[in-house]
Amino acid sequence: MGFARLKRCAAIRTEERADLDLDGLRVPCLLRRSSARRTLAMRVDACGRVVVNMPLTMPVDRMGEFVHLHRDWLRRQLNQVCRAEEPWRPGMLLPFLGDRLRLAEARGIERAQLHADCLQVPDIAQARESVPAWYLGEARRQLAARLQALCQRHGLPLPRWRLSDARSRWGSLSVQGVVSLNWRLVKASMAEIDYVVCHELAHFRQRNHSPAFWREVGALCPAHEVARRLLRQNGRLYFQF
Repeated sequence: MGFARLKRCAAIRTEERADLDLDGLRVPCLLRRSSARRTLAMRVDACGRVVVNMPLTMPVDRMGEFVHLHRDWLRRQLNQVCRAEEPWRPGMLLPFLGDRLRLAEARGIERAQLHADCLQVPDIAQARESVPAWYLGEARRQLAARLQALCQRHGLPLPRWRLSDARSRWGSLSVQGVVSLNWRLVKASMAEIDYVVCHELAHFRQRNHSPAFWREVGALCPAHEVARRLLRQNGRLYFQF
């Protein structure tokens, strides 16, 4: 008589976002739990996102201890991602509002400025600092305008908001009702920007990613599926700096 094979139970897996405290620096991460895991593991992907894999029932405090123990390794990994960026050079193309700007060096100017389809900098050797500073200013102006326009279009109150420097998250909504928008969104097309803004506005009514939430996103941004797909395709380009 043969023995009946015992069926293995399927592993339970969950995925959530969390924030790591790296010596006072807030580092967003993707937390993946699995009933099949017995140990903690951590890695940094090509976009600079921290991914932590841990057992399903392990307390989050253990993750914090693990990160603290390996903080020097984690900092080195994050720095390596930054150093892997394309070197700054005249003529390189920079994404901006779904289009491309050409980087150029110009004498007689004090800071980065837009001239036709060129982003001019006073010294190419300082582009690593001056170009992101210019983008931050544009993000503050462009994203504020889109947030206000979309709230007016849908009859919603204008929420408090701030710029984010997250390495893996385009937007978020705090428990205090503050919308965070990643400054790198200013590199994306208006359709992608509107999708992220509407995504966070939808969270005021649905604090989850349930079918009801996605119906809310669809009401605010009918073309959200196309925009979401574009953002996934272009995300690595936008996160290059």
